[in-house]
Amino acid sequence: MIEAKLPRISVVVTCYNCRDYIADAIRSVAHQTLRDFDCVIVDDASTDDSVAVVQQTLEELADSRFRHIRLDRNVGQTGATRRGLAETNAMFVCFLDSDDLWNPDFLERHLAAHLNETYAVGFTACNARLINGHDELIAGGMYWFGKDRARADRDQAFVPIDASRLPTLDASRGTAGWQSHTPYRLYTKRVVHWVWVSTSSMMFRRSLINLVFPEDDEAFRLHMDFYVVVMAQMVAGSLLIDDALYSYRLHGRNGAADNPVLGGRLHLSSRNWGNTYSQMLDRMLGAMIRDQERFVTALGDRQYRRMLLRMRAARANVLVGWLLTIRSWLI
Repeated sequence: MIEAKLPRISVVVTCYNCRDYIADAIRSVAHQTLRDFDCVIVDDASTDDSVAVVQQTLEELADSRFRHIRLDRNVGQTGATRRGLAETNAMFVCFLDSDDLWNPDFLERHLAAHLNETYAVGFTACNARLINGHDELIAGGMYWFGKDRARADRDQAFVPIDASRLPTLDASRGTAGWQSHTPYRLYTKRVVHWVWVSTSSMMFRRSLINLVFPEDDEAFRLHMDFYVVVMAQMVAGSLLIDDALYSYRLHGRNGAADNPVLGGRLHLSSRNWGNTYSQMLDRMLGAMIRDQERFVTALGDRQYRRMLLRMRAARANVLVGWLLTIRSWLI
């Protein structure tokens, strides 16, 4: 067996008024099986007891890999994440929301996926289990993960459920457990809709984040993840891990998930995301035009021109969109 040294990983946790869950999020990072990482927790000027909870948790852990930064004013999701990135320098980077939880093998599984011998991707993403504010399981996974939602919803009167994906219930302990399946799927589609769960499910190459991270903190106080992930997918593609390696928490104060879980299609948001998607594509297109030299240096002129055409195709009507996409294939 040929051995090589593993690259380091940086973890950025941003927190705003999340005193009830931030300690568990930090502990889920501390308990990772892969030990060579550093973690920065950025408090975005919380007005509750989040700062005290973080400080107490870090004192209990007494782990030099963790640092805590408190911002004097609230700068939003993008500004807080930017500050965390500035404090780290590892080759790979992960973002954990302060109310989510990672499985102990989250970093290990993602890094192994990145280091596969077949195809180097920009980021990896996994499925998620749903839990509530009391850590109770709501659902074993997100049905839309890795799927075109419109196609997944169409003509699905009878859908077989793979028995191997059912959990084993331990009645004496009151717990559920799943077997690891480790199936991976390469996702190379360059004009996309959202097929992932959240950025808490992902590991990015730092070089890619440096290229696609938005410059305007105020314009991206929210939905920074949408911009970064879709842009990253268009640039470099992703590898999907068909296992739930983290828990997404529904607690009533989630920014995007405001629907109760009733079963069926698990539509967690009542919001129409069409306008947000269009706005983000417009901003991506503007960024690529403004920073042409930087993108051409990273992608090459040919791929840069393809991306511009595909972004314009995503904003056009069906006929024009197809024509622009065909043009991109001919470059």
